Amino acid sequence: MKARYRIYLSEKERETLLDWIKTGKRKAQHILYSHILLNSDESEGRKVPRMTDVADRYQSTARTVERVKKAFCEQGMSLFEAKERKTRSDKKLDARTEAHVIALLCQSPPNDAPRWKLQMLADRLVELEVVESISKMSISKLVKKMNLSPSKKHNT
Repeated sequence: MKARYRIYLSEKERETLLDWIKTGKRKAQHILYSHILLNSDESEGRKVPRMTDVADRYQSTARTVERVKKAFCEQGMSLFEAKERKTRSDKKLDARTEAHVIALLCQSPPNDAPRWKLQMLADRLVELEVVESISKMSISKLVKKMNLSPSKKHNT
């Protein structure tokens, strides 16, 4: 595999990575990345081993070595900073929605239907403006989570 990304570490970066490896107080993934970067460093005319050799040395794959090198070329040392976790702000199934589903299942289904169907529950929640939109699969997961069944009559 031909090297697409070339690593040139500054003296400070090199010292930082070496320090992380020596102390061992970083994530194992960061220590592995440090090893890969230090072995891939072309500073001062150093002969760089092939990606497969680096991968074998650290029980990794050539693809991982390439990914680490690419990430370092694009992000620099910020590669090692904690990534911000994404929270699901669009979650539609909250406690209020669950309560409405239970209340609906306790009522008789509309239009003289013999039982509630998932799509009917979804449509009714939208009609009552509990949610803007919701799929019948989301309703299915909710009903399963609450150990309910739309086909049975629920009395509380």
